[in-house]
Amino acid sequence: MSHADSAPFEDLLDDLSRIARAVDPVPDAVLAAARDAFLTRDLDRELAVLIADSRTAAGAFEPVRADPEPQGRWLLSFEGGGIQVDMELAEDRGRLRLIGQISGDSGRDYFLESAGGRQRLDVDPIGRFLINDVAHGPMRLRCQSSCGLPVTTVWVTI
Repeated sequence: MSHADSAPFEDLLDDLSRIARAVDPVPDAVLAAARDAFLTRDLDRELAVLIADSRTAAGAFEPVRADPEPQGRWLLSFEGGGIQVDMELAEDRGRLRLIGQISGDSGRDYFLESAGGRQRLDVDPIGRFLINDVAHGPMRLRCQSSCGLPVTTVWVTI
């Protein structure tokens, strides 16, 4: 069957799918379970946890705030999986500039995942990186250790 021949069937399937979503939507508990299952797909991944946040009174082990002060600087540190990530965020016209350094057993394939999508980090030989124009919202860093183990920071809202 050619693509032209299957077009009426695709339209019918689209209509049936739309009707099914309207008449019998997926229960919230099923959606939550699906999200939880998706989050456990990388159980062998090492997690780098937030160990310091300059915006908290104690400076450590507090939730990250979503409202950094304008023109202020915000320091975050993560540790786990044999690496440490230190970052400084600075506000610039409603967007953030992120300066950081990865130390320890870091290897290759560095990425920033944020509200703006996934972006490869250009990390220099001593682990430093700079990203301009980062959107406010959730973000995390991902890399692969020198022995090939995936390492991911926890999600934080910036």
